[in-house]
Amino acid sequence: MNKKTVTIVVAVIVALLVAFGVYSLVKPKSAPEPVATEAPAATEAPAETEAPAATEAPAEETASARTKVVLWHTFTDAQQEALDTFAAEFNASQSDYEVVVESQTLTGFTDSVYMAVANGQGPNMIINYASEAARYVPDNLVLDLAPYINDPEIGMADIYDSLPEAIKTETVGFVDGGLHALPAVTTGPILFVNKTIFDELGLNVPTTWEELAEVSKTIYEAKGIPGFAADSKIDLLQSLFMQTGAGYIDLQNKKVLFDTEDCIKWLDWYGQNIQAGYFKHMPETGDYISGDFNAGLVACYLGSCAGYPYIEPDGFEFIMAPMPDAINTAWYPSWNRGMIVFNKTEEENKGAYLFLKYFFTPEVNARWAEAMNAISPYGTTQDVESYKAYIEGSDQLLRDSLNAVTVNLSAAGALPSITGASEIRTLLDDAATAVAGGMSGADAMKTLVEDSNAALNQ
Repeated sequence: MNKKTVTIVVAVIVALLVAFGVYSLVKPKSAPEPVATEAPAATEAPAETEAPAATEAPAEETASARTKVVLWHTFTDAQQEALDTFAAEFNASQSDYEVVVESQTLTGFTDSVYMAVANGQGPNMIINYASEAARYVPDNLVLDLAPYINDPEIGMADIYDSLPEAIKTETVGFVDGGLHALPAVTTGPILFVNKTIFDELGLNVPTTWEELAEVSKTIYEAKGIPGFAADSKIDLLQSLFMQTGAGYIDLQNKKVLFDTEDCIKWLDWYGQNIQAGYFKHMPETGDYISGDFNAGLVACYLGSCAGYPYIEPDGFEFIMAPMPDAINTAWYPSWNRGMIVFNKTEEENKGAYLFLKYFFTPEVNARWAEAMNAISPYGTTQDVESYKAYIEGSDQLLRDSLNAVTVNLSAAGALPSITGASEIRTLLDDAATAVAGGMSGADAMKTLVEDSNAALNQ
């Protein structure tokens, strides 16, 4: 084929390729690429003519870029609504973290949390007592909040320092000395009293445990019902023991300190009053003594101040009064339920702390106290107008319940939160049941001490 023929053939082939749009696939490598394929559009166009990439992403894409922080809880009604609101407000206030609030069933909650966290799953935060945080300390599963609280840039030392000293002691009462629990509100036990029965029998509200036993005997003999019951036998026994001055746990030697004759006498006192019918050990109408109180099956009981909304008396008046002997003996079991943060990734830990910082700002903490029908232990919260308005504007019953706690707060004490502390609570309940069934205080104490010391040294 001569040169002229070859030239004609090549020209024909090129013409055919152009006609079928194939030329772009076989064009020389040296040909310039279209601009759109050389660099992302955002780097080519002037900033004012091109929206930032972050604003172009779909909403779900932006949310997924945040670090997720999960809070598990067992609250309902006003408390659940408040937690949902706080999370939404925090999420809207910044773009780095997303707090997700997840409701869980109350039954088996603490065990479910422990299993999940121990397996590297579960929530970043829960709301519970310091004694629960102690379970996680040995394996470094719970976060030490002190470095965050004292951080010069993101800290909240002013808020923490406004806590009463006894409550501060509880926040660091762990075997490693870390700050592993931050109380959100304070409640405590108070006496709920059937005023109608007390007035009818000419009885005064008891201010000591001995007076309580005496009026309970009078009520039983006159009305055929027990005069007293305790929603928590555990907290009752802890109070009785601590009010003797015996102490609770020797942290250094890991053994209990309530193996004394005075504490044995209180075990006998409780058991003998149960056996005589003057005290009631277990509720008949449900899980809480308040049901029996409402039904007129017991004349007074020791329960949380936050329980007053559940009092619906069947044809009688009731009043609320301070727990006996707290001031006289300088010990009162304030209940400080708050935030526990589990130790996960550095970014999750920071996000959880920042939510806590928001949660403990005075105005937000005041709203949580109101949702809980409780007292804020923070001086910073107590100083804000919204908290004062909540306390002063509450109905008379709520004021009475809170005042019954406040009277005793100067005697508030804290118990160590170390490995075995939660097991000792269960063992105290067992001891109360044992003496209620007729076992002697000495025998019940022997078992209690042996099993408690074993729990502390597990």
